[in-house]
Amino acid sequence: MNIIVTITYNAMKDAILDPFFACVRAQKDQNFLLLVIDNASTDGTPDYLRSLDIPNLRLIVNTENIGFGRACNQGIAIAREQGAEYVTFLNNDTEFDERLFGDMVASLAATDTAGLSPLITFFDEPRNIWFITGSYRWNRGMIPHHDWIGRPRTDAPLDRIAATAFAPGCCLIFRTTAFDVVPGFDDRYFVYWEDADFCMMLRERGLHVVVDTMLECRHKVSVSTGGAFSDFSIFHFNRGHVLFVRKHFGTTALAYVLPIALMKMALNLLRRRMRLRQLPIWFRGIMSGLRG
Repeated sequence: MNIIVTITYNAMKDAILDPFFACVRAQKDQNFLLLVIDNASTDGTPDYLRSLDIPNLRLIVNTENIGFGRACNQGIAIAREQGAEYVTFLNNDTEFDERLFGDMVASLAATDTAGLSPLITFFDEPRNIWFITGSYRWNRGMIPHHDWIGRPRTDAPLDRIAATAFAPGCCLIFRTTAFDVVPGFDDRYFVYWEDADFCMMLRERGLHVVVDTMLECRHKVSVSTGGAFSDFSIFHFNRGHVLFVRKHFGTTALAYVLPIALMKMALNLLRRRMRLRQLPIWFRGIMSGLRG
């Protein structure tokens, strides 16, 4: 059994749910439970979810927005209660073909790794890579780097199964036994970084994640959080960045990383990705991360 976990929050305005659930219904391999966890949406999303006619769907509606990581941990707990072999975390701002669920299970089962991601493309530019492998680089402040982002798929000279330092949580399957080693996501991350943090915790314990480059998922990047430079994203991304560095590399590493974060912020201002009024939001995110 594969437990598919997807988290919703005020998703009606984005017009993402209909195509997502159409992809779920179309799956050739139906040996899964679709666990939809709603984080106290106020825009009618719970009513929409209750109206869906999908036999293998289970809905949980939280009474408050507990964040992405904590909601995923609810899914992990249910998967373990059900005795499921696999848990798949899947954003509902994705679309995919009718064989993805079954092919991800088969591909992971054929490896000795803890988790597996498909190749992920930009939804609007499906020939271009969003994620295929990732790395952590000190010159980038240890921000998880998508190695081939924006480049054509044909440019990536990779074998079918590719090693990666991390994989984003928008489409990521794990053996349930991985949660015997790392119980779940660190819920100090409200959103962003919880996937990179989990992959890092696995690596620290000798477990790894790979990418099957023959499988594909198309991602509507950042549509659910208002874009990479919304107030919400700026606060939580920078907060998570500081938490991640402190946790895995120690407080002294911040003396190197924080100046890089400051330079990146200044560059984003110069490129007009950020606005001056967002400087206090950026600062609050940094300070919140420092406080832990």
